[in-house]
Amino acid sequence: MNNEAMKRATDAAQQLAVLIPYLSTEALVDLVMIGNVPCHSALAKANPVKAPVAAALVEIGEEATLLYLLGNPSANIASFSYIRMIERFSRSESILGAIEARSDLNDDIWAALASARLKTIVDMIDDKREPDLVEQALIALLWAAEGEVRSAYISAFIRFDCVTPKLIAIALLNDALEVVIDLLASLSGEVPATIHEMITKSDGVAFRKLLKQCGFIVTVMIECEAAFLRATAKPSGSFSVAA
Repeated sequence: MNNEAMKRATDAAQQLAVLIPYLSTEALVDLVMIGNVPCHSALAKANPVKAPVAAALVEIGEEATLLYLLGNPSANIASFSYIRMIERFSRSESILGAIEARSDLNDDIWAALASARLKTIVDMIDDKREPDLVEQALIALLWAAEGEVRSAYISAFIRFDCVTPKLIAIALLNDALEVVIDLLASLSGEVPATIHEMITKSDGVAFRKLLKQCGFIVTVMIECEAAFLRATAKPSGSFSVAA
């Protein structure tokens, strides 16, 4: 599109923005199907954006258009539209980050986000034969996420039984203590500050009790306990009192 054509398209989009509140949903969806980028941008910025219009934009819109849509608090985006966006732009940090910032995500959307994020991380790891490849990717994702986003990912991983003693052990050995604390807090319902103090004091007895509180059985706790001992530099046998 040359400069003159772009100017005409931009002017038309500005006029469209005035008309949007008066057009039917069907007409707006039709505009998505036949419109150009400036038209799509105007539709994505409208107040409100109805779910069918958002769905149409998600299906054919460019990345910039979808960023306008995601940044629009009045946009009504259905769950399947979020998942379709993730499918189309699974490598786009801008799109994934903008989705994570939305306040209307459900567990299925977080699961789709986690899958996309993990695939990117796994693809970045040089040696795909690493025995702990999945755990390393999970830890990397949680380490990079913060606050409510990390909590949402942890909930998704718990839902799919991905939070295991092995995961916690590897996180401990990688010194990802914030991740360990949030994982254990989510599983046990314990206050994060209490878990932090437990690790700081190298309290192996309390740590074993916490693992049991998380629902882990003794036979699968050994690897996690050993990692705790190594990470906190405590001599072996610290857990014997709580056995």
